[in-house]
Amino acid sequence: MNLDNMTTEKLNELCGDIRKKIIDVVLKNGGHLASNLGVVELTVALKKIFTSNEKNKILFDVGHQAYVYKILTGREEEFSTLRTYKGLGPFLDPKESKEDYFISGHAGSALSAGCGIAYAEPDTRVIVVIGDASIANGHSLEALNNMGNLKNMIVILNDNDMSIGKSVGSLSNFFSKMISSRVYMNVKKDVKNIIGKGNFGKKVKNTLGRAEHSIKNFFLPMSISENLGFKYFGVIDGHNMGELLKVFQKAKETEGPIFIHVRTKKGKGYKPAEEHKEKFHGVSPYNPFKTEGQKTYSDIFGEKLVSMAEDDKDICAISAGMVKGTGLKEFFEKFPERSIDVGIAEGHGVTFAAGLAISGKKPYYAIYSTFLSRGIGQLIHDVSLQKLPVRFMIDRAGIVGEDGKTHHGIYDVSFLLSIPNFAILSPTTKKELEEILEFSKGYNYPIGIRYSKENGFDIEGDTAFVFGKWREIRKGKNNLYIATGSMLKEILDVEMLLKEKGLEGTIVSAASIKPMDIEYINKNFKNYDNIIVLEENYYINSFGNEIIDYINSSKINKKIIKIGIETGAVPHGKRGILLEEYGLRGQKLVERIEGRINGES
Repeated sequence: MNLDNMTTEKLNELCGDIRKKIIDVVLKNGGHLASNLGVVELTVALKKIFTSNEKNKILFDVGHQAYVYKILTGREEEFSTLRTYKGLGPFLDPKESKEDYFISGHAGSALSAGCGIAYAEPDTRVIVVIGDASIANGHSLEALNNMGNLKNMIVILNDNDMSIGKSVGSLSNFFSKMISSRVYMNVKKDVKNIIGKGNFGKKVKNTLGRAEHSIKNFFLPMSISENLGFKYFGVIDGHNMGELLKVFQKAKETEGPIFIHVRTKKGKGYKPAEEHKEKFHGVSPYNPFKTEGQKTYSDIFGEKLVSMAEDDKDICAISAGMVKGTGLKEFFEKFPERSIDVGIAEGHGVTFAAGLAISGKKPYYAIYSTFLSRGIGQLIHDVSLQKLPVRFMIDRAGIVGEDGKTHHGIYDVSFLLSIPNFAILSPTTKKELEEILEFSKGYNYPIGIRYSKENGFDIEGDTAFVFGKWREIRKGKNNLYIATGSMLKEILDVEMLLKEKGLEGTIVSAASIKPMDIEYINKNFKNYDNIIVLEENYYINSFGNEIIDYINSSKINKKIIKIGIETGAVPHGKRGILLEEYGLRGQKLVERIEGRINGES
């Protein structure tokens, strides 16, 4: 979209049209609404001043504020397909557009990537848009410390006082309480006025200069940015097109690095989103067939943890900016003194939990699987080596859905299996999740408990969970189906279809991934022709591999058929569609099993 000849009035009209398009599409398809509505003017002004015809590269941290950018960079016609299978992606991705210069899914990566690009391409101006929560991420702070000599770097802080929930931490509080008042800017103006008047001004110039410096050091981020070598512009009204254009043009003409502080309103232009920012950060499409009263595994975990915490005062809950999404809302309301939201600082959260554990507390760190991968170093160094009893509640394990390849939780089993001293449990029913939570209170080693983005499921007459043991749900011949986590329901749902094809067998619920049920393997594997391991995880270094490694070191001569996710980059789309497409649900699952047993490709 060419903005070159548009007046400020026309740009404002365009902003109105873009807002309407975003609201219409996101309410239909689901997606990140409030955050994108807050950056409409900001993004339009950026593309007006820093055009694609020049050597400019704009990066967003994270991509959930980049819908406007998509519309402005040749994807307006496709925008109605946002987040749908084989449609426009949820975030920025170089595979989708040549104007997406770096993938954007997790917070905290854009500044580091921008540093690298700016260093490698000194003739290219690199502009990074980052939120007030993302800038507190450790990666972001490390990058800020490393870009003081990059003259082609511009950092734009989109300050809206919100992350997914409300921003947390001292840095965010300082932003909202101090910067918004513009006291520093007024003081600086007064100092200049006094200095400019007569001999008196000249006599007190040094004194006032020292006073200005002292006042400046009370304020963030201008103090931080200037001390790190940035030229500071701010605070700018992020919805005032004229002001944005003026400041961006000035920044374009100024040698960097430059730090621009912009204040925006999350949900701007859509009253429900303005009033309920967290609720409208990410929305699901309207579904008239949704059954009310169904509880997800996140809900079940949250309710059970509250129940347990009423009797056990040592239980603490930790979130990394996802209190509601992980089911911790009620816990945070009932036990605020035992509730900690570390914000977008997942690695810090791991070590923080380790600190609680070594001091005798019982930390439950509820975190999406995709975000836990950001703390692998801490899992090894701070938790595993000290064998600390931290309970990692790994939400959104497996295929997530419309947020796509940066958010699927398909690696947690793979990396946790490689870390010593960890138990890995993947409950197959809601009853089992509750029983595992009860067990975890007294377990004195690190443990990962993973569950999918699904509604809870139970089996009538199910037996109790026993740590390290598997349970036979159905008894049959010839084929042995070992299902962990969400895959128990999937294999039970196609049980009749398998029987019709002569592929009936014993179905085992295997919540205990590590430790495995060695006794069951030794006793039963020899009785079956085909052993099929089903899991919603990347098939490399998987549960299936763990079983293969064991039988290779024993005297069991059996071939293991692995049914898992065979690609490390699952695209976006509805969870159900993706499960079927990748052979983990319904008829496609049956065909996949049949093909493997019969030796077909």
